[in-house]
Amino acid sequence: MWTMWKEELCKMISRKIVWLGIFLLLAFVTVRLYEERYHYTTIIDGRIYQGQEAIVKDKALTKDYCGALTLEKVNKIYKNYGFFYYNEESSKPAGNYCSRFVTENFTNFRQTDGYDPNQIHFYKGKEWEYNAQYLLDNEVRFDYVYGWNDFAEMYVAAILALFVILLLGLSPVFAEEYQLKTADILLTTRRGKGSGIWMKILAALCFAVVLTLGVCAYMWSIYLVIYGVQGLNASAILLSFVTPFGFCPESVLGFLLYITFLGFIGALLLTGIAMGISALCKSPFLALILSVSIYFFPVVWVKVLAPMWIFGAYAKKISHFMTSMPVYLPMSTGFAFSTEQMALHVCIALAVGIGGMYLGYHRFRRC
Repeated sequence: MWTMWKEELCKMISRKIVWLGIFLLLAFVTVRLYEERYHYTTIIDGRIYQGQEAIVKDKALTKDYCGALTLEKVNKIYKNYGFFYYNEESSKPAGNYCSRFVTENFTNFRQTDGYDPNQIHFYKGKEWEYNAQYLLDNEVRFDYVYGWNDFAEMYVAAILALFVILLLGLSPVFAEEYQLKTADILLTTRRGKGSGIWMKILAALCFAVVLTLGVCAYMWSIYLVIYGVQGLNASAILLSFVTPFGFCPESVLGFLLYITFLGFIGALLLTGIAMGISALCKSPFLALILSVSIYFFPVVWVKVLAPMWIFGAYAKKISHFMTSMPVYLPMSTGFAFSTEQMALHVCIALAVGIGGMYLGYHRFRRC
């Protein structure tokens, strides 16, 4: 029984295109992080710092202001460092992390071109109430989260790319047996028609989980090396990837672990979908094309079909289902879903994943 699990896992591991995809993905993440660190610039007390030194200086500066975010602290940062802006001649940032945070969150900075500090001013009246007041009313813990903000955005992009790579290894699991005419041989025995099929599905699950775990561990490692642990206990609302509405863990660490968890649920769901499609297709290539098409279909639905309301009142329910699929699940925090809605989406993902595995089992067993 375990021999089939081992053989199936070896088949998926031996697919060179999968490892080429993993290598290119990790290389892109690494090079991008290196470029981000190399071009990182900060200005403190009139002195310009760049690269890793600038990151260290910004982290040290932020320690002087970390803790509960108050209006007094915001005014103090502004008084000491002014507004953040971009130098018109070099296009380089003129400011530091603290001044940038205050400028981007409490002023009209995003409504200007960012080059003329004279155009920047604090929000007033309703603009302050709608755009900035919530940061002062929710007991926000301020700290340096620049690196972890970048991690959240990069993690989601990397996981979505990883899912496409996983499909290269998962799609042929059953379809390859049809093409090689080995399905009839495997299904001649009682064990081959029962536990043998489940071993193939288990091997696919192990393959997806291990690769997802590897990519996650690698990303966590390189970001910890560059940015350290500072900011992990800050409030998650400081991250640009987080909205003040809907369910969200309180701390940055909690939020990052949460989206990591959603990435793993997405990998399990993807495996189930791939198993079902692979058992329905007689060709690995057809299984791959169909799997990738179904993987990206929720994007077509949300961006194109849903706004057309072609299904009337059911469009919203279908949209909830679509945002439970792998291409949207890791970044579903951006939709400001409530706790109940997120629980529903996770349950839908698990149900569809398990359903896909059962479909794969019964379809291959009766081929």
